[in-house]
Amino acid sequence: MRVPFIPSCLLLLGAVAPLAPATATALRITATNVQDDAGSIVVLVYDSADHWLSERWRTRKRVPVAGQRVDDTVTLELDLPPGQYAFSVFQDRDDDGRLARNFLGMPKEPAGLSNNLRPRLGPPRFRDALFTLGEQPLEQRIRLE
Repeated sequence: MRVPFIPSCLLLLGAVAPLAPATATALRITATNVQDDAGSIVVLVYDSADHWLSERWRTRKRVPVAGQRVDDTVTLELDLPPGQYAFSVFQDRDDDGRLARNFLGMPKEPAGLSNNLRPRLGPPRFRDALFTLGEQPLEQRIRLE
């Protein structure tokens, strides 16, 4: 027995549709104090304190600075499901995909954290960078230092 192609596709689509992810919300990140067109702006989004500032990020986005910089800012958007997140953002001046650090672990490339967090002593804490993304778009302005 042959099953017609189009009705079969519609039936399959109906079975898969409930598996679609929840609606995404826009997170706009405006990186300020971008001094030149070198490299890329990289954003690493985390949804777990256990993975904070590790290579186990939830979402990563990279955009070239050249052609995107307006005055000293670069703006990018990510679509994420509503939830709690923290992110790091940096200007990857040498485009090697990683944040360059000195021997103490301090960034050698311009960098910032969600909530424009500036830790005083020790590494930044996830809970201090944590924010809630709801149903409405959210913008964070981060000064790269």
